[in-house]
This record gives sequence, structure tokens and C-alpha cells, in this order.
Amino acid sequence: MPVLDLFSYLQGDWVLTRKIIDLKLNTPGFMNGTTAITKEPDKGEKAVLAYREEGELCFGDYKDKVFRNYQFCFLKAHKALVLFSNGKIFYELDLSSGFAQVEHLCLKDTYRGSFRVVSSNVWLSKWQVSGPSKELILDNHYQRHK
Repeated sequence: MPVLDLFSYLQGDWVLTRKIIDLKLNTPGFMNGTTAITKEPDKGEKAVLAYREEGELCFGDYKDKVFRNYQFCFLKAHKALVLFSNGKIFYELDLSSGFAQVEHLCLKDTYRGSFRVVSSNVWLSKWQVSGPSKELILDNHYQRHK
């Protein structure tokens, strides 16, 4: 499903389900939580959304509360530059076709992401992370909170 107004589409509260597979350790995991995507003050002429996910991560014997923050700075209505909480660029997201593929290099690790809009209330992302010490697959399901 094409999204021509990504800024409006992403805003709101989402239920997040993440399945994790560690290919090196052959260990599955999951994270269940929420994601709040809210409008922030504009940066110059760019509209900004704050992304905050939080939930409980279970990975092997490990279990703990986790969170992550990003900022989405909109270049156009359908395209955002996604930044880490420290302001560094993570990737550029354009879902005008309903699908996107991105890549991010982090030192010796490569993050390859794919995104797909299923409906006005559901979107998916999948990350494949590879590097000298990690081989992970993260499948994310976002369902708009009712």
C-alpha cells in the first residue's frame, strides 16, 4: 500500500511485536511492547516525529525492559531521514511505493532493512544484521493501537 503522507501515517501509538533470531548462537528471542510516534517541534523547515519503542526483551535466558529512540526528519511528505538519538543518520525511509529497502554500515556491522506497508493500521520491518561477531534477523510487526 503506497504511503504518500508518511508523516501522518506514522503518527500514533503502535503495538510492536519483534521476533529475533541469532544465527551465530542459534538462539531465538522476542520483544513485545509499544511504539509511540509523536510530533516534535520542527527543525528549521523540516517536520519532525519522535519514535520511542519500549517493551520486554526475552532472549535466551536474558529478560529485561528495553527502549529505543529515533527521530524522523521529513525531507518531503513521503520521505524521512531517520536519526539515532545522538543525531547521527541511520537511514532514509521512503514508503511512497509501500515498500522500501535500506542499508546502514556501523563500524564492521551491516544493517539491511526492508519495510512494507500492509494497511492503514499495519506495517512491517525486517532487519538482517551481519558482522564479525553477529548474525541477526529481526522481524517487526507494528499494529496501530486501537
